[in-house]
Amino acid sequence: MKRFFILLMRGLLLRCPVCGQGKLFCGIYKMNEHCPVCRFKFEREEGYYTSSMAINLVVSELIAAAIVLPLAAIPSIPVLPVLLIGGPFALLLPLLLFRPSRGLWLAMDHYLNPTSGNDLPDESPLLQRSRGIRNEK
Repeated sequence: MKRFFILLMRGLLLRCPVCGQGKLFCGIYKMNEHCPVCRFKFEREEGYYTSSMAINLVVSELIAAAIVLPLAAIPSIPVLPVLLIGGPFALLLPLLLFRPSRGLWLAMDHYLNPTSGNDLPDESPLLQRSRGIRNEK
């Protein structure tokens, strides 16, 4: 259970799930291809982040629905104000939750499918350290 919470915190803090130090993003929406610290390749396969898009969509729409549905249930409130309130939520929440959903997906995937030495490139400091190779400068 401890490993789950460590990975969850790394995901929410947008850190590498393997080493916990490297940043996932190098821009607002631009993600690093590899961890700058351990050189782990973040995208394990083509289409890897499809699940993070699903997480983003579900959470965004649940939040928007939780705000708009109670307003729509009140008959005295006209439809236009409800649409003007709910519309921006449906558009902005996916943009705001893009980064956290990517981090959470990486954390969930690494909890269910832990990284092996085969997933790390040969120049990875973590892999070299596990093989007893010291990189002295």
